[in-house]
Amino acid sequence: MFRITRHRPGLAQIDLTTLRETLHYMKSDADRIPGLEDVSKALQATLNEIERAERKLAPPDLSPIAAKFLPRRHS
Repeated sequence: MFRITRHRPGLAQIDLTTLRETLHYMKSDADRIPGLEDVSKALQATLNEIERAERKLAPPDLSPIAAKFLPRRHS
């Protein structure tokens, strides 16, 4: 018997890279077909939303170069 384990049960694991490539392929087809301009715009909006989601999901940069120093509080 197999057990599928997820670190967050109930949330779908989506490969955004594959999704982005598929939508880009569909958009390039829609760009070449007259009458599908609105479809192409909608696919571009979806691609933009995927980019925003990837930025939100990206792990924070923990390198010393990315460190932010706060001013010392005098008490």
